Amino acid sequence: MISLPLPEKVSTNKIYAGVHWSSRKKLADRYHRSLLPFRNKRFLWPAHLLFTFSFKGRLLDCTNCAMMAKLLEDGMVHHGILPDDTPQYVSKISITVVKGARDHVTIEQV
Repeated sequence: MISLPLPEKVSTNKIYAGVHWSSRKKLADRYHRSLLPFRNKRFLWPAHLLFTFSFKGRLLDCTNCAMMAKLLEDGMVHHGILPDDTPQYVSKISITVVKGARDHVTIEQV
C-alpha cells in the first residue's frame, strides 16, 4: 500500500478547461516527486489498483479524480513501482472518494 498527502487537489474538469501544457508538466512533476519515498516498493502484476482519495473540503466526483489517478500511476511507472501502465501490468483501476481530515490518497493492490 502507498499512502501520501495529495500534492495538489486537481479535478479532471480543470484539464478539460484547457490548461497549458507547461502547467500540466509541472503538475505531473509534483505528483511524480510525491512517490519518491516509495521508489523501492513493487506491485505485483497484472495489478488491480484501488485509489482512495480523501478530501477535507468538498468531495470531488470519482471521475474527477481520474487525472490524479493517472498522474499517480505514471509516477509509479517512473519510479519502477510498476514496469508500465499498459493492460499487461495494470489490468484494472478503481477510484473511491471519501471525506477525510486532509487531502490524501492511498493506493492499494486488490
